[in-house]
Amino acid sequence: MDHLFSVTTFCILYALFVSTRFLSMRKSLKFLRGPSSTSWLFGHEHEFLKPVEAGQLSESWIFEYGSAFRFDGPLGQDVLYLADPKAFQHVLQTSSYHYPRTKDAKNFLRRVFGNSIVTVEGSAHQRHRKALRPAFSASQLKTFLSLAQKYTECLVTKWQEQYFSAERNCQEGGYHVIPMTTWISKLALDLIGESAFGYKFGALENEVNTLSSILRHLLCAPSFYSGRYPTTFFKALLRELPTDLTLYNSVNMPLVLTREDERFNTWMEAAEAAAKSVLQERAEFGRQGAEEGNEDILSILVRSNNTQDPTKRLDEKEVLAQMVTLILAGHETTAGATNWLLYELSRHPEHQQRILKEIYAIKSAKLDAGEDASFTSHDYDSMPFFNACIKEALRMYPIAIILNRSTDRDDVIPLSEPVISTSGEILTRIPVKKGQRVIIDVSSYNRLKSVWGEDTNKWNPERFLNPKTLQQMTSLGVYANLLTFSAGVRACIGWRFALQEMQAIITGLIPMFEFSIDPTIDI
Repeated sequence: MDHLFSVTTFCILYALFVSTRFLSMRKSLKFLRGPSSTSWLFGHEHEFLKPVEAGQLSESWIFEYGSAFRFDGPLGQDVLYLADPKAFQHVLQTSSYHYPRTKDAKNFLRRVFGNSIVTVEGSAHQRHRKALRPAFSASQLKTFLSLAQKYTECLVTKWQEQYFSAERNCQEGGYHVIPMTTWISKLALDLIGESAFGYKFGALENEVNTLSSILRHLLCAPSFYSGRYPTTFFKALLRELPTDLTLYNSVNMPLVLTREDERFNTWMEAAEAAAKSVLQERAEFGRQGAEEGNEDILSILVRSNNTQDPTKRLDEKEVLAQMVTLILAGHETTAGATNWLLYELSRHPEHQQRILKEIYAIKSAKLDAGEDASFTSHDYDSMPFFNACIKEALRMYPIAIILNRSTDRDDVIPLSEPVISTSGEILTRIPVKKGQRVIIDVSSYNRLKSVWGEDTNKWNPERFLNPKTLQQMTSLGVYANLLTFSAGVRACIGWRFALQEMQAIITGLIPMFEFSIDPTIDI
């Protein structure tokens, strides 16, 4: 009953708010072309966020209107859609802090990550990034690499024991269906636990672990960012109400709980409990891990909590939030990207063979030189086709496909590809007013024909081996001109670790197994 009263009250307040605000500033982009909407209440947003193939809807819009256009948000709101490289360079790199996340996106991310580097803005983000930067140094990357190789070897052993024993080979002809997404996620979780915090999740060993159990179900249900009509309206409510009227209390807890909120509450409670347990274990061994010179992630977080330097200090709640963020963002994203790479390699066995030849060439050279057979970062980077396959997988299957932003000032966004206005004028820049909502479509940029060629919807690693193509690109992002790791000051701070993990896993698996797809499964 209390929930019903709260919802009713806020809907009335929202209606009053709409009458004063929406009528005054909803139509700031009418000079831009875009698709017409059949619903003033919901706009295109419910269509845009439906769980279909990424970019399926926007591809036709880009073809008709160009890589920058207007579409209708809920309640007649004008939303600026961008897939233009130069526009992204401006929004994400040149003026990053002037394009913060929209209010609903901030609240959603805080529910999952707490007040961590992923969610904070401006000076707080600078402080978090400065505190965490040493944890992602070259020396830490070397330690991470050895653990990635160790856990990949453990995975190989598990598969051999569970699926490819002598008895099974006789019975099943030497092959077996393996649930890849489950296994790769387990590997990634064990890896981030030990490499970052010295914590044993025991996922590969199927140990009972509350946190890993919650993680398996956290993101599998319908999301707040699905295209359902009620969630479309509710998001608009959270985004547009003034701060003192939002449906969140002082600690970002929704006043009206959905099933998703309940899952996130369970996740945050379990994740913070695990993080506290790890911190307590470190405290029992004294402050040795927090001494200067020990640069593992947990040591740096402990040290940031103890420092007196206000530009680097993280309070206890922020330290716990960083740990929660690393557990989730540091494992599920890389696991997903690795699974998509294996999916495409399974569809292209000839590419598995090319990667295998590169791996054997490195191993042979190391043996001839009398060197340790273990691969180094340089060895991984010395395989051009292998790395082209990684880039192609990250291009085709970005984990975060859409970024929501809102400008905090009047601005002008430059375009690399001119668009035509409603009056027929050719536009090379788009003026926007303070508060303008901007959709950054990562998936559509990663498949933009003017950037990547006419075959952008097809798997083709060779595109990254053509230096002429790469030279013509607008400089964007932190890796291979892709937006998969975002760009600018908000780019993924652990992107090098994600790449190294993918390299170690694939290099460890390809020589041991030949991958294909079960023809009875519809992907």
